[in-house]
Amino acid sequence: MIVPRGKPVHENLSTSYVNVAALLADLQVNEFTGYVSVEFWGYTGYVFLSRGQIVNAYEVTENGIQREREALEGLLSRAQARNGKVGFFQHPEEVIQAITGVITGEAVHRNLSSDFTNLDKLVEKLTKTGGTWYVEVSFEQEQGGGIIYILDHRAEAVVSVTSSSVEPHQTAFGAEGLKLLYERVTGGAVFNVYRGAAAAPSSLATLKPPPVPRTEATPVGPAAAARSEPLLVEEAPPTIRAPQVSSLLPETPVVDTALVGDGDDDSPLELEEDESIRPLTREQYAELVSLMGEIVRAIEVSVADALRRTDFFLPSFREALIHMATHYPFLDPFAAEFEYAGGVATFRGKARPADFVVGLSQALRLTVADLDRRSPENHLRRHVEEALRSLCQRRYAEFERYGLEIAMNEILAFSAG
Repeated sequence: MIVPRGKPVHENLSTSYVNVAALLADLQVNEFTGYVSVEFWGYTGYVFLSRGQIVNAYEVTENGIQREREALEGLLSRAQARNGKVGFFQHPEEVIQAITGVITGEAVHRNLSSDFTNLDKLVEKLTKTGGTWYVEVSFEQEQGGGIIYILDHRAEAVVSVTSSSVEPHQTAFGAEGLKLLYERVTGGAVFNVYRGAAAAPSSLATLKPPPVPRTEATPVGPAAAARSEPLLVEEAPPTIRAPQVSSLLPETPVVDTALVGDGDDDSPLELEEDESIRPLTREQYAELVSLMGEIVRAIEVSVADALRRTDFFLPSFREALIHMATHYPFLDPFAAEFEYAGGVATFRGKARPADFVVGLSQALRLTVADLDRRSPENHLRRHVEEALRSLCQRRYAEFERYGLEIAMNEILAFSAG
């Protein structure tokens, strides 16, 4: 099946860190339209969403093809393994309708060749016939393809092409998509024709992922009244898992002992079924907090350097922490669990290490995006990226030990938008 590439929100994330069930739950809450992809060697799976509703799923395994509920359950099960890739991509609603229309449509013609079938005339005939039709097009001479969707006697298309040029991914929609697709089929293509029902994805039988347990506390106190409007409209962050950590480092603990291993025993921790989600020792968590503090400090210094002002970063960072406290209450400045002052971070709250990293990274991303939006002429993003790359090089071993490249990617994700 052809899934034309959408606009990437995040891609090439590792299943070792991303909880895909939690990601889908967050995308539903945020009324996301697009798809989530999961890839392993010999496996590809997709979940398609329209306005936050999961409207279909599709997976190709070593044993064949699954659709709908079976595909969704298979994808969620497979995504718990390590070393896979996760991405999620935006698409217009009509494109998601076209993709799901191919999945559920009735196959009328398969493997028609452009050598014997004129695509223009085929589409013209289907358009005159009326009803809902989908034509899936696979290119023979290059990677990519598209879907022509014919509704109410009108034909449009979505097409994506992958090449090795400066712009490796080209995607077009609507009339422009149809024009580009007609141009590309001259190099050879294969067509599949499906008859579909003229129903929007939101009217299809929706699928729901298994519930994701959440232990977030309800914010109380002054912070609840002090919340400001969001700095940016952001998708809720995926939940990542802390990587396996083997060394025990002599740092002063600054975290709640309920979330760490026995500090009196320096032997390796007893692993859970998935060793990637075992708890850190107090010493390890302390170093993780310290490293995240260094990231905050690097951004603070780079902001001051770019804006030539030292009084901009902390107010914006505080607003971002208040905003992110909706998802991560331990970041609430009024709760005083997480504190940053004088270039040093401390944390005396209750949170999984992975949630601490993701929540703080999201807050930093909001902070940088907010400041950059206010002063675009100062090239703030470039300063921040250079500072973080330099810090990562200096502390490479520690960053690799705790998987903090995920945090770096999350903070710098704004530069891909």
